[in-house]
Amino acid sequence: MAVPIAIHWKKKPVDRAGLARLVRAVLAGEGRRGVRVGIVLTDNAVLRRLNADFRGKDRVTDVLSFPSDADDSEDGRYLGDIAVSLERAAEQAPRFGTRFPGEVRRLVVHGLLHLCGYDHHAPADGRRMKARERLYLEGARTPARPAARRAVQPAVRRAPAGRTR
Repeated sequence: MAVPIAIHWKKKPVDRAGLARLVRAVLAGEGRRGVRVGIVLTDNAVLRRLNADFRGKDRVTDVLSFPSDADDSEDGRYLGDIAVSLERAAEQAPRFGTRFPGEVRRLVVHGLLHLCGYDHHAPADGRRMKARERLYLEGARTPARPAARRAVQPAVRRAPAGRTR
């Protein structure tokens, strides 16, 4: 499955192929093989505008998820879109004790988990979502273990789609 990744911020290199592999691993691990997602990697200005337009919050955020609805896909295989601010990822990576590529991966996984129905508004749901993030991010560092990642099934109450970070 091809994973379309549009990159509109060129100040730091992004491993497009590595992100595509990560996306496929997360979707497979969540039992969503064969679904399609779109990913846009951009800057703070775009994320601020999207956050204001779609959530009514006129401030920068690092990642937004836009789940599809029934009309978005003729075959029902389109899960939705994720927008990530690469500029924000570069800014906040040191604060989280990571480097830019790791923060980009974390934000993509976070957005994907929202598309898969995870949420973090309640503390218990947030802990489950964070555990799933760690599972996939640790797997991304050791790609020789993809079968073990896929075998884990989430024990989470699914929230309605459309949640954002």
